[in-house]
Amino acid sequence: MKMFNKIWQSAVIASMVVAPLTWSAVTIYMCGDSTMQDWNEGYYPKQGMGQDFGYFFDANAISVYNAGRGGTTSQTYYDGHWKVDFKKNGVTYPAVSGLVRKGDYVFIMFGANDNGYKTGEANFKKSIGGMVTESRAKGAIPILLAPIRRSSFTNKDSIYESYHAYPIYMRQVADSLKVPLIDLDTLSRNYLISTGELYAHRFVNMFINDGEYSTSGAQTDNQHLQQMGANDMARMVTEQMRIHTDADVKALANYLAPMYQVDVKVSPAGSDSATTLSAYYPQGMKVTLKTIPKAGKKFVGWFDGNGNKVSGNAVTQIRSNYMYSFAMGNKSTQYTAVYEGGSAIKYTGDGSARKTFPTDVPKCIGGCSGNVSSSSITPTSSSSFDDESSSSHVSLDIKRYFDAHAPDEGVGFSENNHENYTGEGFFNFANEMNSYANYKMVFPKASRVTMAIRYSFAGNADRMVNVYLDHDYYVFFEPTGSWDEWDTAYVDIDLLSGENTLQFISMSNDGGPNIDAFGFSINGVCRVGEECPEVNDSTDTSKTAIKNEICLGRFGLQGETLRLSGTERAHVNVFDLRGRLVAKRIVENASEVSLTTMVKSAGLYRVVVRQGSEKFNANWVKVK
Repeated sequence: MKMFNKIWQSAVIASMVVAPLTWSAVTIYMCGDSTMQDWNEGYYPKQGMGQDFGYFFDANAISVYNAGRGGTTSQTYYDGHWKVDFKKNGVTYPAVSGLVRKGDYVFIMFGANDNGYKTGEANFKKSIGGMVTESRAKGAIPILLAPIRRSSFTNKDSIYESYHAYPIYMRQVADSLKVPLIDLDTLSRNYLISTGELYAHRFVNMFINDGEYSTSGAQTDNQHLQQMGANDMARMVTEQMRIHTDADVKALANYLAPMYQVDVKVSPAGSDSATTLSAYYPQGMKVTLKTIPKAGKKFVGWFDGNGNKVSGNAVTQIRSNYMYSFAMGNKSTQYTAVYEGGSAIKYTGDGSARKTFPTDVPKCIGGCSGNVSSSSITPTSSSSFDDESSSSHVSLDIKRYFDAHAPDEGVGFSENNHENYTGEGFFNFANEMNSYANYKMVFPKASRVTMAIRYSFAGNADRMVNVYLDHDYYVFFEPTGSWDEWDTAYVDIDLLSGENTLQFISMSNDGGPNIDAFGFSINGVCRVGEECPEVNDSTDTSKTAIKNEICLGRFGLQGETLRLSGTERAHVNVFDLRGRLVAKRIVENASEVSLTTMVKSAGLYRVVVRQGSEKFNANWVKVK
């Protein structure tokens, strides 16, 4: 979390909304999910909207405390972060409600995860309403923000309503409780449409090419924000403060820092497919410029307003020659992306701070067709939508599975007293809240991936587990029918480059399900203490899917034929995408097995082979 120093010297006077602040800083508390939270440098360029929000304000008057918490819904945040202290890895994060004081502001933005976790209208409104009423009870000022739209383009003038009715519920809470609203759902929708899909993906959201950053591999994440996009959204929030009809909100605009313009040119014009848009920034904020060349166009470099070629980056993670970063100074300026045949365009302004700001609501660069105003939207049954957030994943091509039998640390039991597990056994959580299993992992790069968890448990009710990797991912496990029947749950998570601890934490007094194995849709992951494999993301897993987790070189896959080694008896088990055992065979004195003779239907399957004391897991194998 980031906190700009707060110095509380006197009680807040009631006239603050119309008079200049005469006392030291009040605090803006930023409450939200992963689109709000601080992301550490290992995830760069991923960033939450609240991460740099403090730069927009005079630090002598306003401080910002980013209390965003990844993976949370309105309900899990209210119950687990707003009302009570939150403890993680020996660190206690105080309940946000306990920090809020008279005169503070509380920004509340949820909805991105509520749809996927099926919070429901009643629970959503109760949780948001609870934060509103409890803030007001302390004399603080709540401001609601409808969630930022993800850039799921259906055509050039339309973006899918990924969060379904939850932005509408936020508007309804604002209306019923008379809370000021900043409608980022509508604002972000129109902004993304106006910039176009390429710009939205490559400059706002986390569509990252391999090699652009030292900390991040290739990603295609249309929900989370990169540094440039996070600050675009934050800038729009400050623009709303300047023109808002609510006096409390508009009062904040009196304490915004000076803003300095950065004009961005391309020479020769038309050489690029997309380039960072001209915009304004407060002093100290990191600015990242980027250009994407058209096919056949050669990029020469970035040049400043004096016509000099620039080099060196304020953001050390940048690796792309098409990018340049710097810390914003106290003068407006200009940069040119120069291509072959072009030249730097010199800055002719006086460097003064910007005096005027956009006043259009919603913001729309160059005009958007089909504008949507907040008043024109009415609730629609969620059954009329395709449930994108809960059904789509980054990839179900799981590159490697890890045996969950023996965690590095845990509260529970390593057992093998049930059938059909794939490794040495499974992990059984102790029957108590917050029982856990920790696995020390090494991840090759920051990336958004799909994680698969193979599990089983008998019962009638779902069990929830917090899969924690630097922040929370709540996963609901449905009963499998018996302890011998296994299923697979999937969740998209954000990996952090380097060595990190992956935690499974029970959120039920009954503990969690039995965990057999977990895996990731990325190559190069390993557990601490073992030799990490070389990363080769270009591998065609439909042809070379077998990865021997115990010993290498004895087993393999040629097309749909499994090659065995030696004369020992081999146990071959085949599992479908849901983790269910669909075929098994004991093979003796054979050097190969055709998978087409074992499965009845074409599709993707996972193969597990035991031969003597050795065992290996296959990736997903395509059987035609």
